[in-house]
Amino acid sequence: MITMLTAYTKELDDIEAACNEIIERLDAPHAIRKNSVGLITCDSEFVDAGVVEALCKRLDFDTIGITTRGTAVNGQNGFDILSIAVLASDDIRFSTVMSDPIAPDSIDAPIEAAYHRGASKYGNERPSLILAYPPMMLKVGVGQLVAPLRRLSGDDIPVFGTLSNDQTPSFSTCKTICNGEAFPDTFGMVFFFGEIHPQFFRQSISLENIQKQHAIVTDAEGFVVKTLNDMPFSHYLQRLGFAPRNFETLYMIPFITNLKNDNANPTISCGVYSVTKEGYAVFGEEIPIGATIALGKLDANDVLNTAQDAVTRIADLRAQGRASCALMYSCITRSIILGSNYFAELSIVSDTLEGVIPFQCCYSGGEICPAPDASGKSANHIHTFTFIVCVLA
Repeated sequence: MITMLTAYTKELDDIEAACNEIIERLDAPHAIRKNSVGLITCDSEFVDAGVVEALCKRLDFDTIGITTRGTAVNGQNGFDILSIAVLASDDIRFSTVMSDPIAPDSIDAPIEAAYHRGASKYGNERPSLILAYPPMMLKVGVGQLVAPLRRLSGDDIPVFGTLSNDQTPSFSTCKTICNGEAFPDTFGMVFFFGEIHPQFFRQSISLENIQKQHAIVTDAEGFVVKTLNDMPFSHYLQRLGFAPRNFETLYMIPFITNLKNDNANPTISCGVYSVTKEGYAVFGEEIPIGATIALGKLDANDVLNTAQDAVTRIADLRAQGRASCALMYSCITRSIILGSNYFAELSIVSDTLEGVIPFQCCYSGGEICPAPDASGKSANHIHTFTFIVCVLA
């Protein structure tokens, strides 16, 4: 059994007061079980001000976390919050690790070393779940960062998580947090050991907002899609009306792909990180030859409707006795799409789940979540424009 305790603070100027507020809200001495781990989400100012470091020094369990654009947690939501969700259990055990710094020419080795440290804590026992918190590194991309972890975990160990993000246009203050230390280029992980049955689901783009016309990937290598329908990716975009000067804003356009081009496999919402000088697209997910790609459209109404669908499902699971707590990560682009109504999605989460179930939700720089095929077999995938959910029971 896993329980979740949540707490938050908006205090930036008085470090001691901020820490006291968190500790009092947690009521930690009375509620923490044999094994505990803390998940921190916060605006980067809480790192810079020293609040995160001071708080972690006062906690007697490990913490992992990220900076983020906005958070919803029991009792509060907004963009200027430090939140912590403490997962506690008498039978599930946790192992937390942070990788060494990652660089564009050194990706796999630091992640693999961190994985082996975390996964080997209990001898030969394999983890039952991994929470993953990669850094935001625009020159690397989410796919390359998560690939080593996906390779090591396979699809029999579910991986759920999010990249760090922040409120700046260039993501210049993003950090990954571990036990009070915060770095722009490290990868944090939490390994769960013991019998656990998480449930995963996601909401992205409504079917009516996905073009019926799709293209076939005719040449691709890893994360790079070279040709669609035997023409360079850039030429295909121009046929759809995209001018080359608009290629830099493709990160705002959802591309919906069926990786196997059949009805038995899930469709994934993917983002394009860049277009190369050859006219090839660099995606956040590996897309094989033969996959289909269609354009999608995500507007403010769809953001709110899909978020409502997701949290309503969580509430239903709670009512059925099948959920004890929930973690949720929503693509930061969804927040941008909301414009001046930027609190609306977080408010839906709070309004629906407050008093119903312990939860923590934050904006994401890239979503990592298993997706099932038609037979129910899940595989770990990378998503964008998506609201992902992990329900623990």
